[in-house]
Amino acid sequence: MWKEKLAEVLHQFGFTSSLSNESLFITSNATLMLHIHVDDCSVTGKSEQEIMTFLTSLNKKLKLKLKKNPTQHLGYTIMWNKFKIQLSQTDLILKLLEQNDMKECKPVKTPCNGNFLQEINSIKEPIKTTEYQQSIGSLNYLAQHTRPDIMFNVNQLSRFSTTPSTKHWVELKHLLCYLKGTVNVYLKYTKSTPIHLTSKLTGWADADYGNARDNRKSISGNLVLFFNNSISWLSKKQSLVAQSTTEAGYISINICAKQLQWLTFVLKDLGQNITKPTLFNDNSGAVIIYKKETLNANTKHIEICFQYLRDCVTKKLLAIVQVSSNQMIADILTKPLST
Repeated sequence: MWKEKLAEVLHQFGFTSSLSNESLFITSNATLMLHIHVDDCSVTGKSEQEIMTFLTSLNKKLKLKLKKNPTQHLGYTIMWNKFKIQLSQTDLILKLLEQNDMKECKPVKTPCNGNFLQEINSIKEPIKTTEYQQSIGSLNYLAQHTRPDIMFNVNQLSRFSTTPSTKHWVELKHLLCYLKGTVNVYLKYTKSTPIHLTSKLTGWADADYGNARDNRKSISGNLVLFFNNSISWLSKKQSLVAQSTTEAGYISINICAKQLQWLTFVLKDLGQNITKPTLFNDNSGAVIIYKKETLNANTKHIEICFQYLRDCVTKKLLAIVQVSSNQMIADILTKPLST
């Protein structure tokens, strides 16, 4: 009810909801933007005076608790000045360490052990399931919002939320030791733009072929940058069983392309004119496939992915570019970082 009431009032102030994100409201000239999360809202705009005038008027219609330039929001710690914004979740990490009696643990330099995948895929008697699920829930929130460096590990550990064994706990606690040593790591967003930047919005798509030991499905790792700042990332098991590294790479490109298109629409609502985002991939075979007119018998089962990418490229909605493997910055999202 609160969200519906707020939306009604916002419409009176000239806001409309984004077609790409129903929780995002923007004025027609995109000078004010408001995002709703349950009963918490954040407002930004091009003029501080315009923001305060709007909030003063809104406060007359609804009971609000206003916090100018907040340093905390939805579990984030926010630090900013006119040159940059920093986001971190130090408090969440400290809470995780305390909940698991690891406040005094010895920090380690990597998120997992060298035999991470082998260890977590061994099935043993589950123990402390509820505590494991609570820790995984917090780790997921952390990985999805400010810590892409642990995204792969958390995604893999999440697969065993209903059957955590001693070995899964060992790996989870190793990850907590890593977080102890990187507790103050943050995401930084700057205003500066590299001279060589050819596209405001870029995507990086990588894949690890046959990674899943149980069904040999591959892992997709995607990263999206806006003016070279990380704004979206994922690490997930592919829904199809790829039959080659080329197919795995192509499926990952398709996933990243859809995310780029959605973000293009969101940024357009925010007043950003995004033309032809660039999608980078290091698999030459996967990059070649979309240039073909038709698929052969060996790749027919990925036809929907094929047609979607062909359509995006033909309409110049994005450009697909091959890079070398040592340039693939999404690699960290597809395999363990143990060394």
